[in-house]
Amino acid sequence: MNTLNQLQKNVSFLFSSYGHNKVTIIFRGKEYKCISTNTQATDRIKDDNEGLDRNSYYTTKKEAYLSLYNEVKRANNLK
Repeated sequence: MNTLNQLQKNVSFLFSSYGHNKVTIIFRGKEYKCISTNTQATDRIKDDNEGLDRNSYYTTKKEAYLSLYNEVKRANNLK
């Protein structure tokens, strides 16, 4: 995944329960899912402010999307 647009097309998440989100990615044409507790990434993606937020671990949306993408790949043993 190289661009933010590619990540936005291939990564989605839905609220699952308090502090948990069901993250879905498309990897090599197939759909993979996992439950994530990475609320810092999901909060950064939902935030419309593109400026540097010193309270956030992720400074860009691309970093946040990439983190979720990699988490699902790890959870499903994808390379």
